[in-house]
Amino acid sequence: MPFITYTTVAGALTDEQKVELSNALTEAVTNTLGEKLKQNVWVTLNEAPEGNFYIGGHELKAKTLKRLMD
Repeated sequence: MPFITYTTVAGALTDEQKVELSNALTEAVTNTLGEKLKQNVWVTLNEAPEGNFYIGGHELKAKTLKRLMD
């Protein structure tokens, strides 16, 4: 059974975006590996507090991610 884990900064995604993302990830797996797997694809969305993500030594904040997604 496919198991997908997506981790991001808390507050970066709206509830609607979480649903859309989980559906898109599920579709990506079933489009690649077969529709029969759809009911067995697990998607977990983990949100870690700000201060736990760094890129190149710089803290990544939810507001920064939101700007990138607009």
